[in-house]
Amino acid sequence: MPADDPAADAPPSYPDGLPLSPRAERLLLGPDPVTAVRLSAVAGVLFVVTVVLHLPPRLVGGLSFPFGLLLPLLVGIAFVAAAVGAYLNDGLLVCLALAGGPSFGFYLPLGLFELTYPSATMLTALALGATFSVAVGTAGFVVGAGGRRLIERLA
Repeated sequence: MPADDPAADAPPSYPDGLPLSPRAERLLLGPDPVTAVRLSAVAGVLFVVTVVLHLPPRLVGGLSFPFGLLLPLLVGIAFVAAAVGAYLNDGLLVCLALAGGPSFGFYLPLGLFELTYPSATMLTALALGATFSVAVGTAGFVVGAGGRRLIERLA
């Protein structure tokens, strides 16, 4: 490509096929697709780790850690993950996924293994996980993206 080609200096973009405007893509997914994919993988890891730690002790033995006793820890992990994700890439859906990893990882075993009394149904567990993810993920997005913008203005 010639050096004066403006497309050569353009940042990587998301694959064609998303029926969104570039501005909406940037808001929802962030400006860097590679970082968005990596952060989504982190959300998956957070989900798996939280599920394993919250499984009944009869299944995982000493790995079981009842977050129900330390619910603020779960909220903190989800909030910090979403805030860091927003600081790094500024994508709202990615932040919701980062908050959803620990959230759904916590509520899914509650519904699957009836860990509470009265037992939560799967629908209840998923609804609680989604509500928690949206609330904490949005707060993390606002703090992380706002913090990045504030630091950029001060620098």
